[in-house]
Amino acid sequence: MIMSNEYLILLFHSIDDRSVLSLRDLGNILPGVFEKTVVALKKEFDIISLEDTVRCISGGTRGPARPLAITFDDGSRSYVSSAVPVMESHGIPSTCFLITDCVDDRAIYWRYLYNYCAHAGWARELEGLITEEYEVPAAEGGIIRFTRNNFSKKRTERIVERILGHMIAGEEYREREGRLFLSFQDIESMKGNPLVSFGIHTRSHPVMTGLTDEEIGDEISGSLDFYGRWIGDDVPMFSVPFGRLYMDYDERTVNIARELSVPFVLSAYGGGNGVGQPPFNVRRIPVDGRMLEAGTENFLSVIKEAAVPPEYLGREERLKERISGSQ
Repeated sequence: MIMSNEYLILLFHSIDDRSVLSLRDLGNILPGVFEKTVVALKKEFDIISLEDTVRCISGGTRGPARPLAITFDDGSRSYVSSAVPVMESHGIPSTCFLITDCVDDRAIYWRYLYNYCAHAGWARELEGLITEEYEVPAAEGGIIRFTRNNFSKKRTERIVERILGHMIAGEEYREREGRLFLSFQDIESMKGNPLVSFGIHTRSHPVMTGLTDEEIGDEISGSLDFYGRWIGDDVPMFSVPFGRLYMDYDERTVNIARELSVPFVLSAYGGGNGVGQPPFNVRRIPVDGRMLEAGTENFLSVIKEAAVPPEYLGREERLKERISGSQ
């Protein structure tokens, strides 16, 4: 159960009303549902910025009685088209963590592309490509889960190349799905908005445990370079892709981020944050459309009762030991 002195940070992804295959079954929330949720959250909590939240967690200042912050991962186009207008109308701040190579839809996000293929009737073909690359059977019903749990950057790049070369061209994919990510113009227009801030979410959204140290460094430093060029000269916070400790990332990611002077590293496996929560392990509660199907009252009860999953308590201790031992 969340204690009264804990700081909650919610994690959303897309807030999109389009029927695009790339987003199907990946936690998208309809804009109308999102607005009802925001209204309910504002009545129940004192919503503050992520920056104020981490200052409170660090002991730099005292927060309100019922603190809550709102974040978004990936940098979906719907952040500017749907989410920000709703939150602006209620005076609510938020932080958006960008997959920086995908800004302006320059790069195609591998997970969206796989999802598109799976829902466009090409699941069997996709399964065949993945099975060939990984040399083990990839179950048709769990392709996305399989590639997340067995991630390889080089294999992923080869699979994407084969999809775009033989199943659907990149230009056709973009034409069918439309804009999926924020544009440079979107970012520029929001930079001066006092209710909006940005962070980094790597260059390509890999599973960090599947990377070498050099690849981890490139993913984080490349995102930092983008942020410095297009957003600001401060060092942003870093949201780990997928965010499951010792499943999607480990101490290597945290240590490399700290070496690059990243001030806060955010996870995504649940739980609140008390004062003194380590800056390299700020907890967030992921939210998706399925959590909201039973209504806002049920959702509020769920997040109020949200505790750190028991299996993560030992993992957090292990991370502390390994981070301390690396200094």
